[in-house]
Amino acid sequence: MELIAHRQPILGKSGEVFAYEFTVSQAQDTGLPPDILENKLAVITMRNLAEYGIKKVGDGKRVFVKAPLDALLIKAHELLAPQLLGLKLSPAKVGTGKTVYSKAIAVIEKLKMEEVVVASSYELVKQHPDILQHSDIVEFDIQEADDKSIQKIKVVGLKVLVSGIENGEKVPQDADLLQGSSVAPAEELKRIKIAPYLKSTLLRLLVLMNTAETPAEFAKVIETDIGLSAKLLRFVNSAYFALRKSIKSIEQATVYFGLKNIKNFILVLAMNDYASVENPVLWRKALIRAKVMEELAKLLIPERESEAYLVGLFSLLGELLEVDVPDFLVEVNVDEFVVSAFRDKDNPLAKLLEASIVLEGQEDYIKEAKKAEDVKPLISVSESLKVSPDEVLEIAKKSYTFADTIIHL
Repeated sequence: MELIAHRQPILGKSGEVFAYEFTVSQAQDTGLPPDILENKLAVITMRNLAEYGIKKVGDGKRVFVKAPLDALLIKAHELLAPQLLGLKLSPAKVGTGKTVYSKAIAVIEKLKMEEVVVASSYELVKQHPDILQHSDIVEFDIQEADDKSIQKIKVVGLKVLVSGIENGEKVPQDADLLQGSSVAPAEELKRIKIAPYLKSTLLRLLVLMNTAETPAEFAKVIETDIGLSAKLLRFVNSAYFALRKSIKSIEQATVYFGLKNIKNFILVLAMNDYASVENPVLWRKALIRAKVMEELAKLLIPERESEAYLVGLFSLLGELLEVDVPDFLVEVNVDEFVVSAFRDKDNPLAKLLEASIVLEGQEDYIKEAKKAEDVKPLISVSESLKVSPDEVLEIAKKSYTFADTIIHL
């Protein structure tokens, strides 16, 4: 998939450029649900702004990036110079419980001390009125910018930004800042291909997987990537694992997972931002297949558990990256046994892949089933692999939960 980077001026009342907003959007409308994309795009936007250069984008002026509140916990903003950064904050996309909100506020307080300018959307203010004390600006969409609401913000001493001015709409007199194509159109900066990111990430991590001998070696590499570190800690402390005591450090997390599991999880977490934006539906299917195959291999061929996981994970790379899967895996030095699962029907992992595809495709029926016998394809898998129907049912449900946990990190 191709993404386009733009910058759009934010103007003051007299028409001077106050700042710019940097955005990344799909080059073509894929029809993908925006609530899946927004969190991921916020992170990708910040990373691309860092790569492009925030000073270059803003010509020395401040540059704003839009982000849901929970995206702050991934810490991609730490790649950017705080004195040039502005954040347009919107409501969280994966729920806003007390824990998520308090952690986000702690991040905002730290950012404010570092001179980051915070613009909270009026939607966020209505959800969390106390966010005003942590904001410099409140952003109103032109459609909701009424004089009464704006006055409530002006009374507490904050600036008002009115955005979305696309068709020459009348702007409230008390607005301090204006943004929209009628005010100043966006300028295309560059086009970004998702696939190269995935390929380079895969290559880098697969090299590490073939050389690392201890979890500590992985910890050293992970700690150099702020975003990856945050995602790993969020994952290990998620409800999926239900730990009694939270894990605080990357080293602790890698020890908890062990060498075999950390390899699989890090590969998934590193790919997650880009693959879930490229095609969230395909990526989720790949995650389900990976977990199904891993769990089945534990029962049937435990010595091939890691390879089974990788076969499921890589099974949809052809559609995600537009590559020939076995040829690509050879190119990045993946284990030959994994490659042969895509070429040799007699490879035992090929049979597990077939089973994982069936269970991935039967999710709606399996979730509704009161007992395993209610889903005929599940019984077929059970008989084919000689695994009890109840075990297959439990593996399928566990895999759906795993995929949802990963894709929402």
